[in-house]
Amino acid sequence: MFGLTVGELVFIAVILFIIFSASRMATLGNALGAFLHSFKKASKGDAFVDVTPRKAPRVIDAPKR
Repeated sequence: MFGLTVGELVFIAVILFIIFSASRMATLGNALGAFLHSFKKASKGDAFVDVTPRKAPRVIDAPKR
């Protein structure tokens, strides 16, 4: 993968773990997973966001005194 050996990947992972704390790495992993999920869904052609317009809510006037 990209000409990197397992040792180099482990070294990069250790450096990232030192730079970012474990909690930030978990957040980063979740964000990356959500991105990949939405990218796969979009590449299939499925709409990720529903863009159909909603009906405007009915406005009821207050009774006049």
